[in-house]
Amino acid sequence: MMKIVVVVTTMHQNDLSLYSKMNLQTDAIIANQCDSDLIEISHFNQKRVYMVSTSGRGLSRNRNIALAHLPQKVDVVVFSDDDLIFNENYEQAIIDEFEKHPFAEAIKFNIHDLSDRKISMKRITTFEKATRKNMSSSGVCALAIKYDALVRYNLHFNEFFGAGTNNYCGEDTIFIQEMINKKVKLYRSPIDVAGIFQKESSWFNGYDHRYFSVCGKVLATCYPHFCKILAVRSSFRFSRNKKCKLGFFEILADYFGGIKDIKRN
Repeated sequence: MMKIVVVVTTMHQNDLSLYSKMNLQTDAIIANQCDSDLIEISHFNQKRVYMVSTSGRGLSRNRNIALAHLPQKVDVVVFSDDDLIFNENYEQAIIDEFEKHPFAEAIKFNIHDLSDRKISMKRITTFEKATRKNMSSSGVCALAIKYDALVRYNLHFNEFFGAGTNNYCGEDTIFIQEMINKKVKLYRSPIDVAGIFQKESSWFNGYDHRYFSVCGKVLATCYPHFCKILAVRSSFRFSRNKKCKLGFFEILADYFGGIKDIKRN
């Protein structure tokens, strides 16, 4: 039977109660950013749970710390944030999907809403190969990847991006695009494995200058040769969005400023 480890990123946890709150039923690594540095190991129903607490900050850094503490005897790693509640049968559902599709090295699973704030990702309706287009709005929550693929392709999160940094978003997009660039056999599954209780965003303050500057940096990182063309297209689309108060040329200037920052560095 495949051994699954769920990697959870969180902050300011004082105990391991999050394991039960999320209905976790497999081994787990809880990467906890707080004000101390320590590692706790416990067991729940014969499942091993690590809580790696660190005083550093940054979501991508936290995920990389969790990956660095993965045990070698693991078959599949599942990414999660602390706002997911897993279905009762998630372990078997993930195992069944990998056994049904042995060629898959990674599978993005469906999650469903548990709160009034709706997720932006469209539901996956059929098992299919992942592409840049159909993964463009996907995060890494409920993304399962075989451990040997994680190691073989040398996959890590870009610590220049993500909550807790100056570039507060885009880390998931960059990670997924890196998987596609490295030709990881990534697929999408209609199987639902968890629900998400979304809170208000800790970083999104609207479509302002900073937002588009960071988006420019994300485009330059993911698509270094096509980023300017994509910036023009995105600027036009956002300029027609009623929630955006900036004009086309203002948005484009912010995009290009972000692109320039990445190319300069």
